[in-house]
Amino acid sequence: MQITWSAAWRWGIGTAIVHRLVLLVWMASVWLLVAQPNQFAAPHSDPTVPLPLLDTPLEGAIFGVWRRWDAIHYLNLAQNGYREADPGPTVFAPLTPLLIKLADWALPGAVDLAAMFMETLTFGIALALLLKFCESYYGDSGPARRVVIGMVLLPGAFLFYAPLSEAPYLAAAVAMFYFAIRQQWLRAGLAAALATLARSQGVLLGGILMLMAALDAWATETIWHRRLFRLFRGSGGLVIVLAAFVGFQAFRIFQGLPALDTIYRDYSFVFFVDPLHGLWINLRWIIEDPLAALGNFDMWALVFMLISSGLLLRRATPANLPLIAFTFGHILVFVTKINWIWGSYDEVTYTQSLARYSLILFPLVMLWTEHISRRSALVRTGVIVALAGSQLILSALYALGGGLV
Repeated sequence: MQITWSAAWRWGIGTAIVHRLVLLVWMASVWLLVAQPNQFAAPHSDPTVPLPLLDTPLEGAIFGVWRRWDAIHYLNLAQNGYREADPGPTVFAPLTPLLIKLADWALPGAVDLAAMFMETLTFGIALALLLKFCESYYGDSGPARRVVIGMVLLPGAFLFYAPLSEAPYLAAAVAMFYFAIRQQWLRAGLAAALATLARSQGVLLGGILMLMAALDAWATETIWHRRLFRLFRGSGGLVIVLAAFVGFQAFRIFQGLPALDTIYRDYSFVFFVDPLHGLWINLRWIIEDPLAALGNFDMWALVFMLISSGLLLRRATPANLPLIAFTFGHILVFVTKINWIWGSYDEVTYTQSLARYSLILFPLVMLWTEHISRRSALVRTGVIVALAGSQLILSALYALGGGLV
């Protein structure tokens, strides 16, 4: 039976709320039992990051556990905007801080509460859209529900609730796929533009949108001029995506902000290379320091992505090509970013945050959900327990200031 939109919203947003509450209790408990008092006061007394101080253990347990690494920059942008005096966070695209700002305007309390509400809502929307897209893709609601559960069980899925761009980007990307398979090209283009405003790498979706339009034109029409006309109808989405990408760059220029490569180099100790070179740098790091790689979440994520994308490629069909392009395109973009050792330019390491970046690769969740669903009940139960346990461990590490970044 087809899933109605009201049922999809209940499934998606309801699942996100329950998941958020479980993590709230778990991470707060970890913080209250393990963390040191006043750990959050010092980092937020910096005048360039004037976020509200979290003075009580309860505030730290509820909100402070999410103030980690890039999450601080997004909260900073939401509260203070893009400022020449504080250029570091300005590399981040504006959708996430804007959504937090809007929620902050509508809700009482500190910006942390607004971020909590916004991220839960956008992840819930992403799950609802994923449910509807997978139902159309599989022609069945059962596999669609399993994919949604798979997304929630990912070891790093707790990061969808952090003040980061993962949840808004996933929601916009899945919306693009959903509208595109219905030939609703304008809506698909707007969704892809929102993804681009969530993370600049969303400009890739413009190319994927054109691929989907070309496949649709080829399958639907037999006469070339009609195919070209149908492709032209789909090309409007690409224009909207490029406008969003260029618009953000123009905004930064008009604000008098430093160039992106300057900020990445001077504030994040990051440089960029071509994808093949970036992939080799990451693999070389694994080869040269295998013991460190064994304990590195980003390198585990890289190996998982490479193996999984290879399996996805083996199943290539015209219907799968956009999902394959989405997966491979993002992986190649991920590895173009290479980190130096923090604070110096003497030692090249690898692509930090790969484990977090990989969360948006929903086609890989679809792939593995299909594979695991065909196994015995004992195997399926074991996988669920392992994934849930991994997420509890990683979210506890994150709450205490370690783990995924």
